[in-house]
Amino acid sequence: MTRGTTDSRVEQFRKLSVMRLTCLKYVGLWALDSNSPAFLRYLYHVYNKFVLAIILVFMVSLFADICSSFDDLSIVTDDGCIFAGIVVVFCKVMLFQTRRDGIVRVLDATLDSCKRLCKFPIGGEDEVLDKYLLLCRGTFYGFSVLGFCLVIALLFFVPVENGELPVRARYPFDTSVYPWHGIGYFVEACAVSFGMTAIIGMDSVLINLCNLFLVQLEILNAHFKSCGSSDGTPDGVDKRDESGGTGRDACYGVPSTAEASCGKDNYDPDAIRRGFTVRFNRSVRNHQRLLAVIDDFNEVFSAGMFVQMLSSTSMICLTGFQAASVTGQSSNTYKFAVYLLAAVSQLFYFCWLGNEVIHQSSSLTQSQWLSKWDDALSVKTGRLLILSIIFSRKAINLKAGVFYVLSMETFTAILRGSYSFFALLSTMHSGDDQ
Repeated sequence: MTRGTTDSRVEQFRKLSVMRLTCLKYVGLWALDSNSPAFLRYLYHVYNKFVLAIILVFMVSLFADICSSFDDLSIVTDDGCIFAGIVVVFCKVMLFQTRRDGIVRVLDATLDSCKRLCKFPIGGEDEVLDKYLLLCRGTFYGFSVLGFCLVIALLFFVPVENGELPVRARYPFDTSVYPWHGIGYFVEACAVSFGMTAIIGMDSVLINLCNLFLVQLEILNAHFKSCGSSDGTPDGVDKRDESGGTGRDACYGVPSTAEASCGKDNYDPDAIRRGFTVRFNRSVRNHQRLLAVIDDFNEVFSAGMFVQMLSSTSMICLTGFQAASVTGQSSNTYKFAVYLLAAVSQLFYFCWLGNEVIHQSSSLTQSQWLSKWDDALSVKTGRLLILSIIFSRKAINLKAGVFYVLSMETFTAILRGSYSFFALLSTMHSGDDQ
């Protein structure tokens, strides 16, 4: 493995994030480059406001239909499925609009932190980067296919009659006559298409960042474990960095001869301590840098993830209720089944990523303990190890507001809450039928 290949893999993460932001730019929900002509920036500003207005009009029309049909549980739950989803889209869109500079700052800081971590490789970094690059690409294509199927199901697979629109909504005009029907259909088609493209692009940016956190945590665990080992350090890296000379071998101070070895019989204890301390200090600095980046990530994205958690409970419950209650209508069943699959898979993946971050960060304490500190034991290394372990005992969390932490426990709690709400709705629906 070479430094150049590692840097190129980190650069691929940057390109993936730029591609996701380009998707948002195409649907008018990002910003043009500052060096773009003023006329184009003005047109894009108008395009941006048009897209936001379309999404807002669609959201308000859904809410109006819910309010006007509040005594009909089937209509309320039907509209509520779509309304909960479009609320998540709108809130995340506004977050990306108002915190654009913060998002770019977090993205740049995360990539820079990853490059700094891989500056002194020990071997295996490329495999870790390749694994998470594949995961990023796979989830993007998977969610894109699922989103495309959902758009098709919402706009074309729903049976309509008497001039009805594919998504129930209440407009201030009669949508069953020309040309108002075409206008209503245009609003819904644009809102659904733009909203689906936006949520895929925004969630992909978050997924890329979370995967970069996992990359750094996994590499940090390996780096901590190798702090006391000379075998995991390539020639020409730590020999310069730690021994301070160029005529030394990997035994940290032993003259380079054919007979020299790293065994206990001929080693320099002071050089070993010096090498361990430098490597351990470097890993601690990388850990602290990652903590600062994740704090910035939580500050920027936790509000949007909080709305995601709240809406997911409603989306899963209402969609499950509709999928169970529209028996005999295969097209509607298909629509709500795809919608339910999208809602559950989106929630599951974010919670899984958060759970992996917690697991990898909690492993840092064990990795530090396995760093072969006993080969370089001194007052300085002992104090350094104790302080580092104390700080590492605090697990890193990806937060969704102040009430939620992204984890599998949160995922199961939301599923339990959704099922309780589903059971309540089913009981109410059975009572209405009787």
